[in-house]
Amino acid sequence: MAMLQVQAEHQRISILIALKESADYGANSSMLADVLQRYALGCSRDQLKTLLNWLEQNGYITLDKLTENTWVARITQSGIDVAEGISVVPGIKRPGPRG
Repeated sequence: MAMLQVQAEHQRISILIALKESADYGANSSMLADVLQRYALGCSRDQLKTLLNWLEQNGYITLDKLTENTWVARITQSGIDVAEGISVVPGIKRPGPRG
């Protein structure tokens, strides 16, 4: 159980950082799945939807559900604060210092 919680925290911060670093602060669900896979944090499409819904419900992203399988996520200012380590949130890993 603890491993799944740690993995979800890492997945959430990875999603937020990817969105923050995107040119238009957004990405589709396929791109986000690839990002998670690249960092050995891959998950099923259903798990990704659960992560994205959690981030939206907590105000860190907005979601545009184009089709059942294609969603576009955009980071909010609150999400940027979390991705930069300014805000510390239970359920999302705090990013390490960058430099």
